[in-house]
Order: sequence, then structure tokens, then C-alpha cells
Amino acid sequence: MTGPASPIGPAIESAAEYLCLKAVYSRSAASARTIAEGLTCKIDIYSEDTENGLDELLKRSDIEAVVVSLPIGQQPKFIKAALLAGKHVLSEKPVAENIADAKALIEWYRREIQGPIWAVAENWRFLNSYEYAAEQIKSLGKIIGFQGRQHDIVPENWKFNLTEWRRKPTHQGGYLLDGGVHYVAGLRLLLGVEPGHKIASLSAFTNQIQPYLPPVDTADVILRTSMGVTGVFQISRGTSLRADEWTIACSHGWVKIENEKVTISRDGQIEVVNIPNERTGVPPEIRAWGQSLGRRRTLPEQEPEAALADLELIELMLKSGSMDGVPLVCSHQDVS
Repeated sequence: MTGPASPIGPAIESAAEYLCLKAVYSRSAASARTIAEGLTCKIDIYSEDTENGLDELLKRSDIEAVVVSLPIGQQPKFIKAALLAGKHVLSEKPVAENIADAKALIEWYRREIQGPIWAVAENWRFLNSYEYAAEQIKSLGKIIGFQGRQHDIVPENWKFNLTEWRRKPTHQGGYLLDGGVHYVAGLRLLLGVEPGHKIASLSAFTNQIQPYLPPVDTADVILRTSMGVTGVFQISRGTSLRADEWTIACSHGWVKIENEKVTISRDGQIEVVNIPNERTGVPPEIRAWGQSLGRRRTLPEQEPEAALADLELIELMLKSGSMDGVPLVCSHQDVS
């Protein structure tokens, strides 16, 4: 269940040891065929505008699992339909449009579904460069501070910005939610090297620089962890600035990660290492999911509660921004 621009199809093919791609469902047969054309295997097409719709796909006994990669607001109904049909599910991040919807969906899943497992994709938890940086942080003593900068601009006529659900988002924060969950997932991975270290509260100011990026495209955030460590996070999708980095300060040095470039300062000595990532981490997350299906157990990195923790930080950031920086306390960070 996917859109025509999704990279999921090729990623599933790269996980042939665990998964076999059999069919694709999309809103129209034309968009489904667009996905199929980019694949090396022959697959069946299902769509809303043909007799072979979603119900027919979910009836197939030879399909055990589905990947749901759709606009944020559309995903929950497809997740539920697949789970109720007895299929395992990997759904795209974020887990839902808001905390309330995510909690309701997770509670329903934990209460009503026995057998099929539901995982939520977050490819930044499978980036080699972030995993390497996290290992380096472990050897540098206690974490004493952090800062992140994610600055770029979404061009008005960028192909991914031409979709109605992105131009007129029903979900909070627009691109700050859609892409922001990646960045906070990266932060949570890096801070998580110290047991019990999690974000406890935050305060933010938000702004809309570009009129075509509603409702806001920029946020400046101060965060405080459960251990009293403070840090800053600056994110904008409408600025002339360019940055993509997290820096974690420790008692014996610091680690900075910029995409595949990892810089380590250890007792005054600087080392720069390039750690290649496999296509932004999507193929590794699909393979990890495929492995977990064989064990009938969701990986901690793909539990819905982990995705809820990512979503919470973005929602509180947006809420604080709407209240002129009022500090807000986190409630859903006690996960891996």
C-alpha cells in the first residue's frame, strides 16, 4: 500500500532473503503500475479504481505481511484493515498525525490484535553513521550537552511538494512533523547510549518563513533531559541556511554527525571518519523487519511506542511554539 514516489518497493526487493514482493495497492491502477515498472520482479496490481481493490488483496492467503506507505492521515485505517485481516504490518513514520490518535491506535492494537505484529518504520534508527556515532559516545564519558541544526528549504515546485496532502496538510506542523520525526529519532538514539537518559521537557518558538509551507516551517527548541542536561535543536524547511548535524558533548570530548561524516574529539585529538549509509537506511530497516517477522517479535527500534516518543517531541515543540515558548513536560519517552 504505497504512493508512486515511494522507495519501499526496491527496498523490499533488496530484502529477498526474508521477503518476497507479490503485489502492490495504490489509489489508482496508473500509480500502482508506476511502482511496478521500477521493480525487477512481476507483481499483481490492486487499486481503488479497479475490481481488484484492497479487500481482494487482503483476502490472499499467500500474503502474510504488508507495508503501508501512504499520506500520514490515511495510514491508520489501512493499518487496522491489514491487522484485522491477519497480516503483519510495517507502517511509515510518523505513527499518526498526533499523540491522541497514536495512543488510541496503539491501545487498540495491544488490546484487540493477537498474532499479527505491527511495526513502525524509522530509517534513521538504521543509519550506519548514527550507529557508529552512538558507539563513540559510549567511550567519551557522560553526556553534558547537545545541539542539532537541520536547515534547508523545500522548493515550491519540488516534485514531493506537489502532492495535495503536503501543500495543504491536515497534519500538524507540515514538514516539521513529516521530516522532523527523523531528526528527533536520531537524537533519541544518540542520547540513549546512557541508560535512562531521555528528553524530559522542552520549550520552543516557531515561525513560518515561506508562505507555501503552512502552517509553520521553522522551530528553535531548548530541551532538557531527565538527567538535567540541556541542549538546543534548530529546524527549518524554509531557510537560506544549510545544515544537517547533531553534536553530542561528553565529559571527555564530543561527537558530531553530518550525514555520513562523523567527527570525534577525544581528549583534544580530532578524528574524522566517513561511514557510508545504505540509501538513507530504508533497505536496512526493511531487512530488519523481515528478520523480525521470522521471530514473530517486533524489534525495539520499530515498536509503535518508539514512534510515539518521536511524535511526542514534535507535537510538544509545535504546541510550545504556539504558546510563545511555554515549557512542556514529556510523557511518552520511557521507551528504547
